[in-house]
Amino acid sequence: MYYRGDNRIRNAAIAGIAILLLAAGYFTFFSSSDPADEIRDARLEAIESYKAIFKLEPANPEYPYKIAELYKSMNDLDNAIKYYHEALKIDPFNYPALIGLGHAYALAGDYDKAIEVYERAKRNKPKNPQAYNKTGNVYDQQNELDKALKEYRTAQKVAPEDQESYKNIADQKLKKGDIKGAIAVLEEGIKNGKGDAEGFYNLGALYLKMNRPGDAKNNFEKAIKSDPRKSRYYYALGDSEMMLGNRDAALEAYKKALALDGTSWAAAEKIGDIYAGNGDYENAIKYYKKALEYNNRDKGLRDKYSRQYNIKKKNDDSERTANAVNDRDNTVNAVDTSDSAGQNEKITDTALDDKTGNNQPANNVSKDAQNWREIGDRHRNSREFDDALKAYAKAVELDKNDDYSHYWRGRIYFHNKMYEQAKESFNKATSANPKNSDAWYRLGQIQYLEKSYNQSVQSFNKAIANDPDNAKAYFDRGLAKLKQNDKSGAMNDFQKAVQIDSKLDRAYFNIGNIHLESKNHSEALKYFSKDLELRPDNPDTNFKVGETYHEMKSYNNAAGFYQKTISLDPQYYQAYFNLGLISQSKKNWSESIPLFQKASELKGGDAASFYEIGKAYEGMNDEMKAIESYEKAIENNPSYTNAYINLGRMYYNKKIFDKAAEQFKKAVENSPKSAMAHYNLANVYREMKMYDEAIEEYNITASINPVDYKTYFDMGVTYKNQNSYDRAASSFEKSLQINASQVEAHEELGMIYYRNLKNNQKAIYHFEKVLSMKPNHPDADKINSILNLLKGNK
Repeated sequence: MYYRGDNRIRNAAIAGIAILLLAAGYFTFFSSSDPADEIRDARLEAIESYKAIFKLEPANPEYPYKIAELYKSMNDLDNAIKYYHEALKIDPFNYPALIGLGHAYALAGDYDKAIEVYERAKRNKPKNPQAYNKTGNVYDQQNELDKALKEYRTAQKVAPEDQESYKNIADQKLKKGDIKGAIAVLEEGIKNGKGDAEGFYNLGALYLKMNRPGDAKNNFEKAIKSDPRKSRYYYALGDSEMMLGNRDAALEAYKKALALDGTSWAAAEKIGDIYAGNGDYENAIKYYKKALEYNNRDKGLRDKYSRQYNIKKKNDDSERTANAVNDRDNTVNAVDTSDSAGQNEKITDTALDDKTGNNQPANNVSKDAQNWREIGDRHRNSREFDDALKAYAKAVELDKNDDYSHYWRGRIYFHNKMYEQAKESFNKATSANPKNSDAWYRLGQIQYLEKSYNQSVQSFNKAIANDPDNAKAYFDRGLAKLKQNDKSGAMNDFQKAVQIDSKLDRAYFNIGNIHLESKNHSEALKYFSKDLELRPDNPDTNFKVGETYHEMKSYNNAAGFYQKTISLDPQYYQAYFNLGLISQSKKNWSESIPLFQKASELKGGDAASFYEIGKAYEGMNDEMKAIESYEKAIENNPSYTNAYINLGRMYYNKKIFDKAAEQFKKAVENSPKSAMAHYNLANVYREMKMYDEAIEEYNITASINPVDYKTYFDMGVTYKNQNSYDRAASSFEKSLQINASQVEAHEELGMIYYRNLKNNQKAIYHFEKVLSMKPNHPDADKINSILNLLKGNK
């Protein structure tokens, strides 16, 4: 894509900001009635840090520009405008600041000022299409379509390869109902852009609006192939996979989007939605929290987080929550347990008998301090830790340059899990002797435990700089980089760790896990197998080998390793669960049920397991037990949207419409932006002859997904049932505008125009369409009779 907004912020400055943010210590230790209140918006932290740097570099326009962008992302338009002006005071020709300021004015509804600023940008860079497109957007917002189109045409003229102008023109055509025209414009853009990834993305987005997820997916994949670095391409791919019903593939795509852009709150929210729908509140909380860190003011998102948080709180009595890294994933996705690496994501040994030590000599100290050192060592070796602490304290009192005593005080505090005191001691050790590599290493471990991953990486960097052969430092730095979503950096560190220490089994495990998440199954098996050679009886490693085979659809191999996992750890919930999924994939419904039941038993009642049991009973055509299972899933997780939908569908099929409506209402409450939930509720209302309510729900569905032809078709049926024939005809016509291949819509319109609206010409048109599209229509003779009658009476 050409002519993107300039990004001139120095990478070094960004890295520095990250360190400042962690150093600032933004931790909240208070309770609140709303759990979401405890999550601080990372954008506020970034703003404060950029403001601090701006004070140091007041002649640099990049910092006020960055501050303005952050304020704008938070919809704080007054402050955004203020800081764009600050940037422009320093550099009146700063193009990104002009574009940002114009956009902020447009968002604030001050269209005149927006256009004025964009005109300045045009004069500054007349060959850049961005300002022309933005001006056109403002005119579109004011419904001045001709003026907008003129701007878009100018953008095309100055940069025929830029895709934004084609998208804007296509949007205009789409608003007018000219779907074919919109597609043609975007295809023209792809041609002129010589396969620009953005063009494929725009076309995919249009197909997604048209409820053509297969075509959308195809174009998003082309965009990714052309430019695999764009987070939003994977996000859009996830949306198309969701519409196709491929939840596992959608989850993978959203996670890739988040890995490429850690600030993508939308991707994090979608991941949270999937986990919440699967009854996995632990991971739902994790990803909703990540989303809130960059979108803390979104009420819907806050409600989702709080709901899952309260479910977790309620279930804490029966859940193993002592250590988050030991929780096993309870998602229904067989192939997505990357969030539950357990002991393999824990830092290396922190015990006092860990042989990892400092390869640099300690500082020389006074004779008296040396004596107290030795006394401290004797107490420590005798495990008399309180006396050792006192002796080392005496040593540093006599000689503050005694890094050795500070270091061992830190080790003892660390061993006793007194992390603040340990951190203070290691900081003093490194201040006294910056070459004390193991003090840096231990400090990095504490920062990792505190989830201060940027600081942790910096400390491990210094440990490695002073001791390049410290395999554990590379391994632990790799873990910290994983938490930063820097999988490439983590991979390099894990590989370096095993080069130094070929027995570091957990490094092999984590390398395998990264390959598994990237769907590089052969490499994943290679590294899990190396771990398995060192730890043949480790249940997690056996499980991961099984999981890899599972993703490869090598079900027999997968089942073998899952069974081995269970023999090593009979309490391994996910192994039972995944064995159940394998049985389901083979349609061995009766075999899958006891496996899911065992999984549920291990969890003390598990929504995901009951949900899958319900699906199995559906496969066996045992409707009553399926309903009972879905109800149990909901009982265990009242936010399980999919269970409500499946349960509602079953009641609907049994024509128990009041109960179906009740379930779909709950689905809507859980997912108010779900077009499918509203659509199902509308269908139930129609069956119950609650036509006004049905039409209201169809309209909501259409507002969420305006190009779903089925919504308009069913709305037309509802209007027809109300004898509102004009509105019925209008709805059927809209349905055909989106999908002209519907025989049923032409047939409905033919009958309405013939019987009710008495428009013979239109009746003839639609009846002829029916016969041309379906010559063997079962009512072809009747339709021909009507046609003969109509043509004879024209």
